[in-house]
Amino acid sequence: METIGDAYMVVSGLPNINAGRHIVEICSMALDLLDQVSRFTIRHRADETLKLRIGIHTGPCAAGPCTDTDTD
Repeated sequence: METIGDAYMVVSGLPNINAGRHIVEICSMALDLLDQVSRFTIRHRADETLKLRIGIHTGPCAAGPCTDTDTD
């Protein structure tokens, strides 16, 4: 899992291959998150609902360290 601003990026099948179950695992996680968010109560704003936006992309994944420091 990696944070990007106020977002999280999650991949399935890395580093251990999960026999082509990537989409099943990611969709299951997304549905579990939606279920938990629907039950969540914001203590100081009980009349408001927490919102969650989920996007799913399938395909190859490339990853590596990112830095904003000058390496020269």
